[in-house]
Amino acid sequence: MFRKLMKYKTIEAILCRKKIKLYKYYSKIEKNEELLNFFQENLGISLNQTKLILSRYPSFNNISSSTLLHNITFMMEFGIIKGDIIKTPQVLLLHTITMKNYILLLEEGGFYKSKISPLVLSKFKQMTQKSIETLKNDMLIPKSMDVEQNLLSYVQLPSNFYQTDYNDLLSWSQVQENVLKLYIHCKLHMDYDSIEYALSIYHRLRNKSFRLVERTIDILLNELNFSEEKVRKHPYLIHSDPDNILNILNNCKELCGMDTKTVLIKHPKIILTPFENIQSIQKHFKDFCIPESTLSKAPKIYTLGSTTVYERLCQLKKTPELASFMSNPQVARLIYYYKKVNLRLNYLQSKNCVSIHLLASNSVSFNRFNGNGSDKVTSNDTMIYIATELDENKKKLRTMLARHPYWHYISLLKIRQTCEYLKRKKFTKEQICHNIQVLLYPKEKIDKALQDIQNMKDICFLKNSSGIIKTEFVLSLVLYNLEMEHHFSGDGVWSTNEKNKQFSSSASFKHASKDTEELDHVPSHMPVALE
Repeated sequence: MFRKLMKYKTIEAILCRKKIKLYKYYSKIEKNEELLNFFQENLGISLNQTKLILSRYPSFNNISSSTLLHNITFMMEFGIIKGDIIKTPQVLLLHTITMKNYILLLEEGGFYKSKISPLVLSKFKQMTQKSIETLKNDMLIPKSMDVEQNLLSYVQLPSNFYQTDYNDLLSWSQVQENVLKLYIHCKLHMDYDSIEYALSIYHRLRNKSFRLVERTIDILLNELNFSEEKVRKHPYLIHSDPDNILNILNNCKELCGMDTKTVLIKHPKIILTPFENIQSIQKHFKDFCIPESTLSKAPKIYTLGSTTVYERLCQLKKTPELASFMSNPQVARLIYYYKKVNLRLNYLQSKNCVSIHLLASNSVSFNRFNGNGSDKVTSNDTMIYIATELDENKKKLRTMLARHPYWHYISLLKIRQTCEYLKRKKFTKEQICHNIQVLLYPKEKIDKALQDIQNMKDICFLKNSSGIIKTEFVLSLVLYNLEMEHHFSGDGVWSTNEKNKQFSSSASFKHASKDTEELDHVPSHMPVALE
């Protein structure tokens, strides 16, 4: 039997891998056709030329058409013609922000505007490593150009800060970096060691346009009211795109259900996130009917890619144990810490203790729980789910549910499955609330009980004129039926295996009753007529 099972599992795994390969294959074909049409429409080149470009630069398959179009538009606005782009198509592989910085920085560094071509941009690092003298001899920079002074002319800096040790034998990048350090030092009163450290960590700062740097710092200090100290502590902010920051501030009045400025001040890393990405994340949460205010529990979720957030939301909804948390105010934490959540899920399932707190907690809290050896379910997650589903006061429901000695030991997944089952059976929210403890029982047992109560004796007074049990009494009778053979001890919530797994002796009942009171012989939620 074991060998047959293993053989089945192996075949299943092989088929799954084949499906994934097939999906990727057709996705690649679809993407390839999209690129073929894009290049022909936007660059006016033939099909054969397009195929040649795609075969030489397969990385185009990883870039969206919108990004490619943005790059083409920006270069053409700067004066670069389509013919030059076609000669050096790999320039389109540059990130849009990177391309903007390269073009502006070369102009600030004295390059002839007509010489800033796709070829120069694609070889930016090699070009800028050359000495200024070489660049002048190559007719890329005017002979009379003072590169240092030209760079400084694009920022507001007192003339007494200008350096005088400039000469054309230095590399262009060295002069540009020296001026950048000088500007940051004067503008933010940041010491040179800190600037050097920041440049070693955040490499992209080295190739940031001076005009964009000045605009960025101005927005950080004047629009967001950051102190110079705050910017010094978070030097990566200097590289943020000023247009993107303004886009967020002007078009996104709220983040996490709070004022955008307040969120950005508390979580400055979000400033680096493209506005379009923030919009997409907000849309994904809206599509999954999750209020954006829940993101206040994990604001850094805005630093993730929108595709990543969407995929995690889908996985959350598909995973039965996690789907119960979709209406929980802490759901954003599950998405942000999804990798950790996934690793812990199976382990917590085995202990019947799946909760948001344990899934997304830090290692210290998780290890503390592990050391305690507790097997109780976190009641807050259960109460949030039930209160949301039944539109009832959480405190009131908790008081009613706590009458059952084992309510702390029933997983939220089983409660959700039972709740959904009862709703499918057309029981109203009020009827479920009145018999709230029924949610603790497996739906299979409830299904059987619904049939058994039809044959109960001495309940004529609970039936209507057609001989059918009145709906307001059905769930009360179901609870009575489920607990009758267990002498109303609460043991009806378990199957034999589950009970043996959870409790090895009557001592476990004693342990449970420390937190909750025992059921009376006749449950208190039963109609008076049955007492």
